[in-house]
Amino acid sequence: MSCDILRYEDIDRFHDVYYAHNRPVVLRGVREARPLKIFDWSAQHLSRFMADTKIPVFRTRTGYLSYERDVVEMPYPEFVARSFGPPDQRDPELRYYFKHPTKLLPDLHDDSDHIEALAPYLQRAILKNLWIAGSEMTLALHFDAAENLNFQLRGHKVFVLYPPGTRAFYPMPMFSQTAHISRVYRAGPTPDFSQFPRFDPSQAVRVEVQAGDILYLPAYWWHHVHSCGEENVNLNFWWVPSVKKQVLNWNQALRGHFQMLLRYMSYGNLREAPEAREQ
Repeated sequence: MSCDILRYEDIDRFHDVYYAHNRPVVLRGVREARPLKIFDWSAQHLSRFMADTKIPVFRTRTGYLSYERDVVEMPYPEFVARSFGPPDQRDPELRYYFKHPTKLLPDLHDDSDHIEALAPYLQRAILKNLWIAGSEMTLALHFDAAENLNFQLRGHKVFVLYPPGTRAFYPMPMFSQTAHISRVYRAGPTPDFSQFPRFDPSQAVRVEVQAGDILYLPAYWWHHVHSCGEENVNLNFWWVPSVKKQVLNWNQALRGHFQMLLRYMSYGNLREAPEAREQ
């Protein structure tokens, strides 16, 4: 299986061919056609806006993240130095991954809505996240119960996608904070497939997303995400799928609704996520 590449000049095909049918696609040529400020973002570039703001970051010794979340707080410049600074400022045994809603940034700095053809989708977003990581970081197999437009701003990522479903992916318990996580890759990147006979790795769709690309990752598609390059910066937008998509994927939709309820009960809004724990 493969993922289509849609050139910017053909973006008017996006809705009818891909979005309406829940098909992933890479939008390419956007940066050349629309030279926006977001495509200048880097860890250092964002320092001018973040100053000494304290931020939560994931910390890992292996570079592999499943549902475990070792979260520490540090000033943003310290995160940049530990992740991208000179060797004497880095910890050789630890890696850091920053993910946070874009509310940390000044108003009007995000000009992604200037892509007119995508503006109707971006305006629906209930979450906008900034992701910054060094090389060789992996988020293990999971799905999001949300539509996703992912802007690759620096470095490149490899997404390994699988179509929606539940039974073949051995998800964690339905009513848990980890209901969107697959057990197949829970323990690491090289599972024993004999323990998961219904899982078919040949169904994988491997997608390499380059700086300047935008990936449409439809709701309920399972995915691994591998960060490549010395510095990786992403901006992504999540919004609620249509009722039709929720009904067609009712099991995954129900898992997503329960997780949204957990967020609301924990924080009083949908813009923060509780730390993931095994249930």
